[in-house]
Amino acid sequence: MCKNIKRTVAIFTIMVLITLYFELPYQQVFAFDKDSLNDIYVSENNYEDKMKEIVEPYIDNIKETGYIPGQDGVNIYYEMYKSNNSKANIVISHGFSESLEKYNEIIYYFLNQGYSVFGLEHRGHGRSGSLGVKDKSQINVKDFENYVLDLKELMDEVVIPKSNGKKIFLFAHSMGGGIGSKFLEEYPEYFHAVVLTSPMLEINTGKVPEFIVKLIANTSVALSFGDRYIAGEGKYKGIYDLKGSDTSSDARYRYYYNIVKNNEDLQRGGASYNWLQASIYATEEITSKDNASKVEIPVMLMQADKDDFVKSGGQNKFKKYAKDCNKIFYEGSKHGLFRERDELLRGYLNNVFTFYEENL
Repeated sequence: MCKNIKRTVAIFTIMVLITLYFELPYQQVFAFDKDSLNDIYVSENNYEDKMKEIVEPYIDNIKETGYIPGQDGVNIYYEMYKSNNSKANIVISHGFSESLEKYNEIIYYFLNQGYSVFGLEHRGHGRSGSLGVKDKSQINVKDFENYVLDLKELMDEVVIPKSNGKKIFLFAHSMGGGIGSKFLEEYPEYFHAVVLTSPMLEINTGKVPEFIVKLIANTSVALSFGDRYIAGEGKYKGIYDLKGSDTSSDARYRYYYNIVKNNEDLQRGGASYNWLQASIYATEEITSKDNASKVEIPVMLMQADKDDFVKSGGQNKFKKYAKDCNKIFYEGSKHGLFRERDELLRGYLNNVFTFYEENL
């Protein structure tokens, strides 16, 4: 009896070991090369020098730029970093008041991990055109759908023709995450997987309840004040404000701050009431059960702990209804996860690249 039990245990143990042995190689197929990322990782030590001397020359050597016709005759600026031997393609949808220069570091990582990269600057941002602004630094849009249709134009005219038939992934941050989420709901056939980093799925209205902010925005637009700055906001001022920024990394904040300060084309201030109204209604639509449930591709939603720009409620609601959405919470992180301090960014990058590899 005792011998039979021992024999059974031994057989069971051998079966478990065999199973593990054959499963491990399968798991490793989807693991990206962490060592190769570590070899090129740009740490905060002497960060700006390394960005200027290594990263910028590398990506500038590959970069192609152009314009596509956006909605209502607005020209939309785009960048393309094309590799004929790439394993897949990544499209960047940036956040509020940003330009593609803010993504120099992560574009560098994408390229070195074998991806071709495409990105546009949303209307009213960077080198793209605007409509009906008080001054060049104001961000004004009357219909959030214009953002979505501009992205579709990029996909149809640039990305798909240049994708070499390889899969296309989306990397979308903040406002760009709201745009990207709406795009997925309306045009589900374009992307194969998406990373949403601190997506704008519910605006942080501070101490003022959202229904009051919504009422103010609606009233302002109805009274033809829609193109005015939101109360408390205005033109670009160029004030150095690490504490009020989206990152706790002084090195990464200072690098992009200096780029914007020295390039008037990239300088953006506050938003209009038009933008506020359009964005509130858009986030409500995006996170509704009927719309969010239309998203069936794999989604990795990155949620920041100390996010002063967007609320987590909309993100949680979207995750609840989207068919295949996994959320990762980053304790201690601010809104700009993709340019946080080293101890946070390394883990974030590992998760991003592992996710993309799993969906190749």
